[in-house]
Amino acid sequence: MPASRALLCIAAAGLALAFPASGRAAPRPEAADDHNAAASSTAAADLAVWITGTADNQGLPYLIVDKVNAQVLAFDREGRLLGAAPVLLGLTPGDVSPPGVGERPLSAIGPEDRITPAGRFVASLGENLGGKGILWIDYAAALSLHPVITTRPADRRLQRLATATAHDNRISYGCINVPATFYKDIVQPAFNGTVGIVYILPESRSLADVFFAPGA
Repeated sequence: MPASRALLCIAAAGLALAFPASGRAAPRPEAADDHNAAASSTAAADLAVWITGTADNQGLPYLIVDKVNAQVLAFDREGRLLGAAPVLLGLTPGDVSPPGVGERPLSAIGPEDRITPAGRFVASLGENLGGKGILWIDYAAALSLHPVITTRPADRRLQRLATATAHDNRISYGCINVPATFYKDIVQPAFNGTVGIVYILPESRSLADVFFAPGA
């Protein structure tokens, strides 16, 4: 493992968020003045419909990470929604991982390179250097999804996850932080014993360029 990082409601074509308060996190309310958030919600819905219609997930469980809304949606093999949760993301907006970022020590990753890239990734459960469970999204780039890190109180990561706005959710080196209960109750069971797909929505590129273009 690279030593640098051991690190919505959707209602379209029959897809909807509907689940009890049993550890499944509710979607983040959309800010009334955030036009980008509205566009991203539409993009997440469009992508979910496309995945179902084309079977792009190849019968595997999958996640859709909406960077603009700072939210993740989890689906089973058949495209049924399992739950949703807020996420923390890379400090700097962007859709492409800087070259060689996965080989750098954390101290050598400047703020401008702390990016959560967009794209389609084949992901699997694993462990970080400390033996903690994570979902590896891009091993070479040291990109993973894992329970929220709380070792630096000054980062206020739990508080950032709890706010109703997505504007304070950019804090990580690029990895995706999720609530611990969401990881334990949704992500681990869905990806246990299998690989899965993680779709990370773009924020500067178009959905078509990232997912629908030939060779994307």
